Amino acid sequence: MISAKPYPMVTIFRGMADFNVDGMAIPYPEFVPRLYNLCNRLGFRKGLIMPSRAFCSDENQGLPIILLTKHFGIFPFNHGRVGGIMSIDRHAPHANHGEDSVIVQASHVGYDPKTGVYGTYQRARMLEKTISVSCGKLSHVITPYLEQYHFARNRIFLSRSESGTFLITAKNSFIDFFTHPVKNGLVLRLQNIAKIDEEGCARPVGAISTMQSFEVSQEFKKQMDLAGYEWKSGNGECIGNYLTDDLFFFREDFHETDDSIFLERNIIDFMPRIVTSPNPLLQAAKINIQHEFARAVESIRRGKEYNGKNLLYIAGLNIDISEYDGFPPTTYFVPWAAHIQLRSNPRGDFRLPVEQEALYNMLMSENIKNPDETNLKEEITRMLKSPRFDIRSPK
Repeated sequence: MISAKPYPMVTIFRGMADFNVDGMAIPYPEFVPRLYNLCNRLGFRKGLIMPSRAFCSDENQGLPIILLTKHFGIFPFNHGRVGGIMSIDRHAPHANHGEDSVIVQASHVGYDPKTGVYGTYQRARMLEKTISVSCGKLSHVITPYLEQYHFARNRIFLSRSESGTFLITAKNSFIDFFTHPVKNGLVLRLQNIAKIDEEGCARPVGAISTMQSFEVSQEFKKQMDLAGYEWKSGNGECIGNYLTDDLFFFREDFHETDDSIFLERNIIDFMPRIVTSPNPLLQAAKINIQHEFARAVESIRRGKEYNGKNLLYIAGLNIDISEYDGFPPTTYFVPWAAHIQLRSNPRGDFRLPVEQEALYNMLMSENIKNPDETNLKEEITRMLKSPRFDIRSPK
């Protein structure tokens, strides 16, 4: 009898698809009517579509909700948690509130057109001109990791010894020693930096009270040379921006204890990419949306709540722009992907998600005019003119 050959242990990393923003942002006053017209073209029925939104709770997400109400003729169901997390346990009630179903999900990030910088927003109801982070929850989740990263950049050093050896020197707390691995915090991937001996070990060439020095590998030295780095003698200098996302990871107990733990779980594996980004909040929002879309589509396909129904679930990024040159605050939508299922053809053209470029083209091919839009002012006027009912407790 021949025994089965064991599979080798392989470390598998999850990749992220390219999430393009350039040329993909659609102003919400244009996006929502295009979305409504797309629903009509897919066979959704006028007056029977129940929209839902999964947005953060910030006030700057109000315009998208108002426009969904205006164009679909009814206030949207709420599918969302802070940070743009989808509450998948709300599929059933949403499905029961309309014959046809639409879900729009988005994380959000502020954008300053003057500087091109993402992440901040001017609060409209503060006495003073107050600029703050656009999504406080997203910022709250990534801030501890940003602080650790900036701390490490200033406490890891590159240098050239008198003998011409090229060294990296790091605090002990960043190093996964064989007998004392890092329990919590930033961990250097020394295997990507240091010279490894024939026994597969990275051995220090020097040590002081709180730090270890390792000779760097030829490959790392070559990468630094290609980047134009000039090695300094003596104590060298801080690694700074050269502490790139491939040189470390975080080993952490989650900081969050409420619903935002879902947000932290989504982005933790990509935190090195986030904290090294020039726009960390934008990077975090894009990664979160990709994870949430995959999770929500899985829940829809495995569940039964939307069986036999028309459903369009679209995920993307809301970009918030503060009041600008006298114009009111506004929001843009950057589509990411869509899940579509049609009652008349459940196993037809949309077995796979509609990816970003195809989705953008689908939306932009629709008319910006919605013949069925609701005049909210007229509807409120009709409510004010309606009979005043004598509402009493039962006897």
